[in-house]
Amino acid sequence: MDNVNSEIPGHIRDSIVKDLLSVEVSTRCNSSCGHCFARAGRDAPIDMTIETALAVAREGKDLGYRNFHITGGEPLMWSPLFDLIGQVLAMGYDSVLVNTNGTLLAADTARRLSGFGGRVTLSISLQGPEVLHDRVRSGSFRAARAGLERALAAGIGVCVFTAVGKGLLPELPRFAEFIFTAYPDVMELTLIQLIRVPGDALDLSADLLSPEDFLSLVRMTALLNLYGYRLTVLQNPLATAASRALDLPWVAPALPLHRGGGVIVLADGSITLAHSSRDSFGSYGDGSLKRVLSSIEYQKAVGPDDDACYGCRFMALCRENGMVRPSEWFRSMGRPGQFCRDVMALAVPVSQE
Repeated sequence: MDNVNSEIPGHIRDSIVKDLLSVEVSTRCNSSCGHCFARAGRDAPIDMTIETALAVAREGKDLGYRNFHITGGEPLMWSPLFDLIGQVLAMGYDSVLVNTNGTLLAADTARRLSGFGGRVTLSISLQGPEVLHDRVRSGSFRAARAGLERALAAGIGVCVFTAVGKGLLPELPRFAEFIFTAYPDVMELTLIQLIRVPGDALDLSADLLSPEDFLSLVRMTALLNLYGYRLTVLQNPLATAASRALDLPWVAPALPLHRGGGVIVLADGSITLAHSSRDSFGSYGDGSLKRVLSSIEYQKAVGPDDDACYGCRFMALCRENGMVRPSEWFRSMGRPGQFCRDVMALAVPVSQE
């Protein structure tokens, strides 16, 4: 392996071993969520071939990845899914994470997934309480909850993924209580800051979190964890930095969205830093992952952004907590770095510096 990836910088090689190699196998879905970025701006569904997915997995294994991530769309609508999982695990990957909305998780599907020896885990999307979920996710709350129950009954490890906008904040404590009371075997409730992307089906600008809202999310996450629930904020180290500034240390450290080792191949073959990104490093082909991970462009995209952070009074605190780049522009549909500065200015008033 060392000869295969010797051109990749050492700190990225170290991250690869711990990170997930992601593929978006399809943009097809049986739901029509207004905030979906997988189908935003795309007129027709796109499917990845299993040959491409396996080629990505083989190259990734050679480069050092040991954890594989399958997303969509809805992966359970992609017919080669079980074949891909089986072959990926046979290659020597330690684990496979599958994102699903849960509505297609029939009992026999759950049994098949449980047959991979505990090496497959699921994230199942619930958008909050039933009324809020059904407003955003096509009235699918009961079907998603039934899928969650079948997965847990089959002994599959499950995380609940929840996109958080303004509408969920007042309900978040009760929703967390519901999840962990009704389903104590759920591994964690994973919170994802709601964002907008170009071409999305519905203008959700009014539901985006303001800096004040974000701090409310951080406070609630910290205190709910202190209470004994298990909440994380996905790929958003700003939550960690803000929680430390507020002296609320009960928010788990989060990896950045754009980070060394992080990469996904989309259904159309584009290689990007993250599922929500359309900034492509080109199309996948033989050796493409190594080419991208070795490139100066990739290293700049995931490395510390000293220019953008220069002069920011929160730079040291942010970097101590894993935030080496400013917040992405889509956190507030504004310029890069503005959202994180506004959040930290509220968390660390000038009088407390």
